[in-house]
Amino acid sequence: MLENYQDVGLRHSLRFVTDLPRQANPQDLIDAEITYGKLSPNAAAMLSALFLRHTGKLLRIATDTEVEQTMDATLICYGNSDSNLKTFDIEESSGNALFQFVFDGAGQRAFQICEQLYSAENRSGIAYDKAILLRLNNPQNPNHCYVVCAGLSEWGSLAAVYYLTKKWKVLHKRFDRFWRRRDFCVLLEVRSGQFENATEVASVVRLSPLLQG
Repeated sequence: MLENYQDVGLRHSLRFVTDLPRQANPQDLIDAEITYGKLSPNAAAMLSALFLRHTGKLLRIATDTEVEQTMDATLICYGNSDSNLKTFDIEESSGNALFQFVFDGAGQRAFQICEQLYSAENRSGIAYDKAILLRLNNPQNPNHCYVVCAGLSEWGSLAAVYYLTKKWKVLHKRFDRFWRRRDFCVLLEVRSGQFENATEVASVVRLSPLLQG
């Protein structure tokens, strides 16, 4: 999906949240975010393996406060804008054109796509997270882009990373036809603890303004 793999930076939060003094159940992972930061090494390993396998180059990994956005790099951000400053910056700079990170009527975090809210759910005692895989054209350099893998909990964020590593060829074929790169946002649903089994729920796409013409 990414056309230029040189100088790629993975930005993720390493903020740890204190463990609860008992074994967590799946709903805790959505409601309390008790594991946030513990899965980021898994995400880094998945993306590093992908880039090394296809380019022979190592992925540069940095926290969200270490490196500023640049014109000559493709950025992959891990985590939602509550925990990752670069994700927040990208959302703000894009004008929330493809999605919004909002609160639902119950005061819980949700993704809003085309006026539809997508929140974490508990169905028959099983917790389900939502996540987005977002790609935006870099407005300063059309040879690079911004990618965001973000869940409502970290299980969703990890699921979005896994989905990217397994589906990037399909996504490239789907959204970059006829040499026209399009911004897109794919919404995923994943059962907590089963990041390998995310399913697509919705998607939205737009032609990158710099490539229109």
